[in-house]
Amino acid sequence: MLNIIFIGSSTPLALTALQSLIATNQTILALFTSDTPQPNAPELFPVHIENNETLNQLARLHHIPCIHLNKPLKDYLPRIKSLNADLILTCCFSQKLPPSIFTLPPLGAVNIHPSLLPTFRGPDPVFWQYKLACETWGLSLHKIARQFDTGNIIVQQHCNIPDGLRSSQCIHSLAQAIPELLSLGLTQLKSTPMLSSIQNEHHASTQSLPTPSDYTLVTKMSARHTFNFICAYATINTPIKYAGQERFFWLIKGISYNHVIISEARINKNIITFPCTDGQISARYYFE
Repeated sequence: MLNIIFIGSSTPLALTALQSLIATNQTILALFTSDTPQPNAPELFPVHIENNETLNQLARLHHIPCIHLNKPLKDYLPRIKSLNADLILTCCFSQKLPPSIFTLPPLGAVNIHPSLLPTFRGPDPVFWQYKLACETWGLSLHKIARQFDTGNIIVQQHCNIPDGLRSSQCIHSLAQAIPELLSLGLTQLKSTPMLSSIQNEHHASTQSLPTPSDYTLVTKMSARHTFNFICAYATINTPIKYAGQERFFWLIKGISYNHVIISEARINKNIITFPCTDGQISARYYFE
């Protein structure tokens, strides 16, 4: 078993990672999180956690010390050093770890990234995998280096992402692969800690956080990929922009796709069916 410091925020990926570590009897020395701290419950009223919705709740349930970050991580170096961890594990954490921290444990520091690195580096890889029609999804467990998402790869896990998922459902699907990813990765770190693969920079890609203009359809995408992008991100609050011949349509829900070729868009009440490179898509919309 390893003595591990866990650093992250309350997402399905990070929650699944921490749950997996607990289930395999790893020793979690402390949780560092940027989540808003929860008030302490009175001792006379024990806390009953349902679905372990936050890292803080999960930590409290298992008596793991929880440190809420309210300043840069480097300011916590003395605290981290005093824990004498074998390994630091991060997941869904936006701060860059300085070398003074990620080189501290004997096994260093590793991160769970929701893409098959070196492709789709950056803070929102799930969005860009949908936007850029990714064919092969997965997770990477990699060493933390000076630059985000560039460290040597320890192990990767491929994932099957079904059609028609919301982005939140996609993340839950990815999370299901984390227990196996960590089982393989931690076993390798313990047995052969120097074994890892350098990322191939010729295949690397990095994307920034999406902007409003990125919520626009790319007409060269296939019907399947376009449909999945709409399903993943189109809502009444974040509609996907589609440019018709005479006006813009704001898509709020994907309905279906097929490979029947049509030459122009058709409208039936609040549903538009429009052509793609290899078929057609139907989606619910409103227009300006």
